[in-house]
Amino acid sequence: MLKVLSLLLRPIGTAFLVLSSLLVSADCVNAQQFKAAAGKVDITPVQPAFIAGYGNNRKSVDAHDRLFARCIVIERGSQRIALVSCDLIGVPRFEILNIRSMVNSVAAENVIIGATHTHSGPDTLGMWGPALTVSGVDKKWLIHTEKQIAELVDQTALNLEPAIARFASTSDVRGISKNIRVPAILDTQLAVVQFVTAVNPRTIATIVNYACHPEILNNHHITADFPHWLYETVETALGGTCVYFNGAQGGMVTAAYDVSTAPRGENWAAAEAIGKMLGTRTLEVLHDATAITDPELTIAKRKFHIPLENARYRTLIKMKVFSGAPDPDGTLETEVCRIGIGPAEFLTIPGEALPNVGFYIKRLMHGNPKFLLGLTNDFLGYILAPEDFGLELYSYESGQSAGSSLEPLMIQNDKLLLERSATETKPVH
Repeated sequence: MLKVLSLLLRPIGTAFLVLSSLLVSADCVNAQQFKAAAGKVDITPVQPAFIAGYGNNRKSVDAHDRLFARCIVIERGSQRIALVSCDLIGVPRFEILNIRSMVNSVAAENVIIGATHTHSGPDTLGMWGPALTVSGVDKKWLIHTEKQIAELVDQTALNLEPAIARFASTSDVRGISKNIRVPAILDTQLAVVQFVTAVNPRTIATIVNYACHPEILNNHHITADFPHWLYETVETALGGTCVYFNGAQGGMVTAAYDVSTAPRGENWAAAEAIGKMLGTRTLEVLHDATAITDPELTIAKRKFHIPLENARYRTLIKMKVFSGAPDPDGTLETEVCRIGIGPAEFLTIPGEALPNVGFYIKRLMHGNPKFLLGLTNDFLGYILAPEDFGLELYSYESGQSAGSSLEPLMIQNDKLLLERSATETKPVH
């Protein structure tokens, strides 16, 4: 049995250091099935790149900080899952399928890839090139990056070792995000899972899930935005790899800071402060985390088709500004995925869900804590409830969405996944 001898949290300036002493018997380690490993790879463009987010023709001059793909591989028995988060605006499904096809260590359907949605990384869709009609994607960089991510998954899987999962969450993390459309509708939940080695305890990885646009910065410098300082804060205190998955941050959940303190798009101090604040809250929440020695691991997914209603998107596909293409019937295939790790439940969102949509999904979920992984396994733009679609308040979001059918079809498939998970007692293969 796992015996927690001590768990201390003590402040060191503005950071925190978690010291844990965990004793696991040899018999327990030999019997344990749950394993974890983590790693990361630098995906920063070497050449100047068209930067995604905001307007066209914003080309990088350098990188303020490095962009990474961060990977966690977890395993229990015959079930193995890879969770990857990239410091990118988004990763479309057709690119995810390319990456999955190159992975050898994890079943393709169990490779989950998300994006932090930084607005200061390279164009991965084509929308932010030198002009509206010209793609901004550097295909050579993208092909190389896809290969890097696949190799990262395989390399990480080689390092699997017995692990313990520590879960924590809080519903009231304020002062980091704000909803500039409807201020009263704001998800302030922070959900965290830390994976720690079962022997000679050290942190393998920490997953942080919180809803907020990384769009403080808007200049010609590549940066992960506030997640860069989140990673730095958590990794300095705990070690291991910090992985950030965004939440339901659409319409328009952005960072809460004083915009008057620096020129628009140049507020590096605000990005640092927001990142460090989120990192500090992560460390605080982990102080009361619940440790699970050998958590059950389940995964299930549903693929479904949505009509591509956005006429502008259809035109950009025909003009080859966007790569990929709808099926002959005019629909796009996408997916939602549910992962269970012990008591915790993870559900992927194939775009930027508005916070009211996120709240509804969380009410449907059974686990605790609940993790909503936004912009994961697809990049379909904003996801609005049908009653919000087309409203003047959400005119921008409606124009940057695959269509009004996306939300109800996603919810329908979420419900089927969650109903299935509520009745199953063993992992889904």
